[in-house]
Amino acid sequence: FAGACFGRSVTTLASAAARIPGTISAEAAATIPTTFLTAYYALHHLARLRTGECVLIHGAAGGVGIAAIQIARHFGAVIFATAGSDEKRDFLRLLGADHVLDSRSLAFADEIMAITDGRGIDVVLNSLAGEAINRNLRILKPFGRFLELGKRDFYENTKIGLRPFRNNISYFGIDADQLLIEQPELSQRLFYEVIALFSSGVLHPLPFTTFDANHVLDAFRHMQQARHIGKVVVTYRDGINHIHRPQ
Repeated sequence: FAGACFGRSVTTLASAAARIPGTISAEAAATIPTTFLTAYYALHHLARLRTGECVLIHGAAGGVGIAAIQIARHFGAVIFATAGSDEKRDFLRLLGADHVLDSRSLAFADEIMAITDGRGIDVVLNSLAGEAINRNLRILKPFGRFLELGKRDFYENTKIGLRPFRNNISYFGIDADQLLIEQPELSQRLFYEVIALFSSGVLHPLPFTTFDANHVLDAFRHMQQARHIGKVVVTYRDGINHIHRPQ
């Protein structure tokens, strides 16, 4: 982990670094830190996800979502996952999600209540904004845990009602950057636990698409289209031959 990671060299804290397991390439390793630490911190450290519990992972074809599916499977949870296209939903089924739903429709809440015979969900890992947040809160079981990854509603100061919290629901706002800065010892411990799971073959790097650093604009345009699965990785194997400057 470091700031300004698109630079040719970076400086960071020792607590933010870990040795890459020998079977993983540098490109594959680049998919690990932020995504898997965020998902592991949320599901394991905060939510205390347990075997047999139901977890809903929104935007599950993204980096954190795919990491979360792997971690949830490791802990023996029943996985409900959403994605915004047929291709991505098919991919989530291949990953082992038990139930796959459409993230672009608010109908996911009613569908989940039907699937669970009205019982609902134990843990929600949320990246959706707006009304979807209220739908998520309504389907949480008593003592459910709501894990918020999205930043938009924080900055817009979106209002939510307190009624769902009468059921002992816990709400966690998650920002991995603050975790690294404010609690480096905890960050390092969790990061090392994650890397150990890679070394033992429990977890696997994310699917990724690579772009040479000389074509970094193409990388950002590709990501902007939101059609990719997993991560977009910028490589520096050919050095920097020219610099794009704003027109």
